Amino acid sequence: MTILDRYIGLALARSALLVILMLLPLFTLLDLVQQLDDIGTGNYGLVDALIYEVFLMPTYLLSLVPFTALLGTSMALGKLAHSNELTAMRASGISIQRIGLATLKSGIVFILFAVIIMEWVAPPLHQRAIKRQTLELSGGNVLIEEHGSWIHQGNRFMNISNIHEGRTLADIHIFKFDPEKQQLDFYLHADQAEIKGRQQWLYKDLLTKNYKEQDVVTRHETELVGKSYLTEKQLRVMEQPINSLPPTGLYQYLKYLRASEQATERFEMVFWQKATFPAAVIIMMLCSFPFVFGSLRTSSAGKRIVLATITGIAFQLVSQLLVNLGLMLNINPLLTTLMPIVVFLLLGAILMRRAF
Repeated sequence: MTILDRYIGLALARSALLVILMLLPLFTLLDLVQQLDDIGTGNYGLVDALIYEVFLMPTYLLSLVPFTALLGTSMALGKLAHSNELTAMRASGISIQRIGLATLKSGIVFILFAVIIMEWVAPPLHQRAIKRQTLELSGGNVLIEEHGSWIHQGNRFMNISNIHEGRTLADIHIFKFDPEKQQLDFYLHADQAEIKGRQQWLYKDLLTKNYKEQDVVTRHETELVGKSYLTEKQLRVMEQPINSLPPTGLYQYLKYLRASEQATERFEMVFWQKATFPAAVIIMMLCSFPFVFGSLRTSSAGKRIVLATITGIAFQLVSQLLVNLGLMLNINPLLTTLMPIVVFLLLGAILMRRAF
């Protein structure tokens, strides 16, 4: 790494850190406001809400990385241009392409840090936040562990291995105890259960055992409509958000869903968003170049920041719009994820060509 690479890298790091310090507390505060409705439910208090938000900060940080790359690059290079340092670099024989390459090298280092957070830091903290929040909201009646969730209701205990997208429960065990005899009274196991309404579940491939004195009545059934044992709020807090899974874990989970012939569209969309994350960051950095090297290089810092902000918001809106359309129209998830990246790559190329 040359002196030029280090100098531009440090400038980018300072600007990116400034953007993060401005936006991360704001996003955390906005989400904390949404948590206020849950404060007072069960054992959930203000301190628990604050701890929850602290655990989610790495997840918020990842969502801000593309925007930070765009705005941070615009601010860093804009500052160098304003102090005539870019002019001095070009006067000494350093081309715009070389300056751009040094910027992208720093971007790759930035991406590596983000990928480490995405794989090994944010997911365990996100899942720990959900487990802790669920336990406190339920007043100790719901406990999420690595191998499923445990729910306690009166004399009934339930274990659910997973809740898939679309409200499909997997590998359900229900134990009902006789409070007088203090022994197991009823047992149910089902491979799956589909939520048909607020009060009904459709159990599939189930086994039931009724314990009556000295006899055990066992029944096997393909399907059975039965009572729902969970409230809507309990189901909502038990659902693991898709983005709480690391890319490798999400890939393994996709393989499981395909093997069990379950719907995978939403999971594939999130997986490809994570897989194309580095490309999105690089494209955002490229889109900042026309604001610095083109006709806008003489503009004020405020104007460059406003234009970069508009570009970043537009990228987020277009990406979200295409994701929703892709899920609605059943478009290939990879194609849907790549479309905004390609569109903004072409837009950046057009702006650069007009600038030079």
